[in-house]
Amino acid sequence: MDEKEVLESEVLKARIAQLEYGDITIENIRRIYIEETGMEPPGEITLYHSDDFSQVNSELDSGFDGTVIHFLNIKTGINQSYTITRGSEPGEDGGKGSPIDWFYNLFGIFGGKVKNQYQDAQVFDFEVTRQINQDVEKKIIRQTGNSTDEISEFPLIKYGIGHSLGGNLIQTLQLLDQPFVNVFAINDAPPSVYQLAVLDSGFRDKVFEKFKISTFDVNELYTINPEKLKSFGEEYYQEQGQNIHHLTVKEEFLYSVIGFRGFLDIGSRQVLETNPHTDGITKYMNRISDENLYNIQQFVIKHAPAYEKAGIDGLMGSMFGIDQELFTLIEDIKQDWKKIFEPPEWRQSAVPMTIGVIGFGSFTVDMPFAYPVKEFPSEFFSNQKEFISRAMEIKSKLQELTGVLPSLIALVGEISSDLMDMIKVHVDEILGSINRIIEAIGNAALDIGKNIVKGSSTNNLSQHENILTVIEMAATMEQEGRDIQKSYQAIIDDTKGFVGEFGDAAHAHGMEHVVNSLNEVEGRRYEGNDMIRYKNATDGRTIEVNLSSAVRIYQLGLDKCMEKEEALSSWRRLYYTEYVDDLEFRKQRVMDAIHQMESNPNNYKSLLPFSTRNVNVTKINVHEFIRPLDPMFQDSFEGMYHYLREEIEKSKAVISRVRNSIEALFEEDQSISKLFELR
Repeated sequence: MDEKEVLESEVLKARIAQLEYGDITIENIRRIYIEETGMEPPGEITLYHSDDFSQVNSELDSGFDGTVIHFLNIKTGINQSYTITRGSEPGEDGGKGSPIDWFYNLFGIFGGKVKNQYQDAQVFDFEVTRQINQDVEKKIIRQTGNSTDEISEFPLIKYGIGHSLGGNLIQTLQLLDQPFVNVFAINDAPPSVYQLAVLDSGFRDKVFEKFKISTFDVNELYTINPEKLKSFGEEYYQEQGQNIHHLTVKEEFLYSVIGFRGFLDIGSRQVLETNPHTDGITKYMNRISDENLYNIQQFVIKHAPAYEKAGIDGLMGSMFGIDQELFTLIEDIKQDWKKIFEPPEWRQSAVPMTIGVIGFGSFTVDMPFAYPVKEFPSEFFSNQKEFISRAMEIKSKLQELTGVLPSLIALVGEISSDLMDMIKVHVDEILGSINRIIEAIGNAALDIGKNIVKGSSTNNLSQHENILTVIEMAATMEQEGRDIQKSYQAIIDDTKGFVGEFGDAAHAHGMEHVVNSLNEVEGRRYEGNDMIRYKNATDGRTIEVNLSSAVRIYQLGLDKCMEKEEALSSWRRLYYTEYVDDLEFRKQRVMDAIHQMESNPNNYKSLLPFSTRNVNVTKINVHEFIRPLDPMFQDSFEGMYHYLREEIEKSKAVISRVRNSIEALFEEDQSISKLFELR
């Protein structure tokens, strides 16, 4: 069996991992493989996407995304898979959805309280491995006829690749399950000791034993000296992590958090220094105190269970007390208010009346009458009481939020005093809006409470006052909420200029920067998933060619020419079928009819214009003349056909000249011809 890695070089792994953020297809994998190696991939390629497995993200979308690339060549002994776990995205659904990945970074890695993405990664790895083994078994039996006993001698060799959050997931899988021969983590988010303690009960028990935590309470882990806990974790997982290799750009921002509380540095690491003029942002991040990190971490872990149970909606309810149910409740109360001003319904009733008539005595009858009745909605009072309870909950949670904000602000100040000065005025505005919301909730709850004490009869005007109070408070919350959004946007706008090394760190984190940093081939660089080839001309100019784009244009052009050729051929066939061949067919039918008449003349005596009782027809002689197709018609069609054929050939010649010029420019690279032939 061939144990050499199919994706052998680091730049090849990185470029294919980059496809996970865009269009990861068999065609693109083949293209990149040929661009980097000059050869065709050594086996059949099959892709397995996480979206295709119902077991992944089955209950609540954790945000996990991944792809497994399988290479199979039974003859040469290749049976390898590469699990690629995707890194953090701004939002799901192409950036339009919720930023689930970043919540996992916060709650799962830093807080160590959420494990859903890891669990989905684990399920995905298990299900794909099972599927691959089944597929390989079928193919081996079909191609070789071998029994299943011999298939065990052809095991699947698995490798793992991950970037950013994906790097965290892939190495955590390796630390806990060790499914891979090697793991390649690119600018990865390091695993935290708190994250591993939640996922690995064996490690958690060892921590309890080492640090004498008799309560066996996971929350006690956060009180342990973070440096000692980090050292213990790295020693515990040293053997499991020996096949994990990190590729890190020194200037990227995740590299700076390895020194934060609980983050582990396990396995080998290659550090690329791509900008010698800066030391990165580590010097800023080292200023952050562990006390502020601890305060933020405690706030995070408190709300992590709500996020894990109900996603972002649950998190919003846990942190702010505000969710969709609250808005529904407010809308119900508003509708109650509208009903107060609706005309009252008239109810029919009757009153017994005694009527006396002289001479007949007296008797009792029911006299009907109608009267207006103002009925309040059946849930009028329960909605108000529920809203009071929810409003007090919101007030409590916002007060808690203002308690943790000082740590967040202090953290910013520790990073940079200049940055702190920029955002301070906007942070004060946000705090002011939060306090006004808290005050509005408190005043409204107090007023409503007083009115309820007065009485709850349906004709009590205090009920009207309650609804007005609720509506006024909702308007305050809406206005202050808008002001908070404006202040937040102002922070973004004002700090755009504060880029410097932080902007460099964000750029250095991206896959394109990593791929270009790994490139060791002169005259080659990358933009997105495309390869750019360049060469210095004799006059000193630099000639650049987007080779990947040129190949796509070449192949698309050929495809269009083939489509035109097929359409032109169909048009010509239709012409001969509908005109030339049809004329011959019709002529033949006429000639057959003439022959029939001349051979059997007496059969046609009924066609004579007089009585044929005593008449016999002994001979019929037909003088036929059938006009051929107009030569002008035929010449016009053939002229159009040949004109269109020449135009197609000219287009193919232009496309070929583009290819030939690129091949001539880079004649030393034989792989370019293979790229153009890629299908």
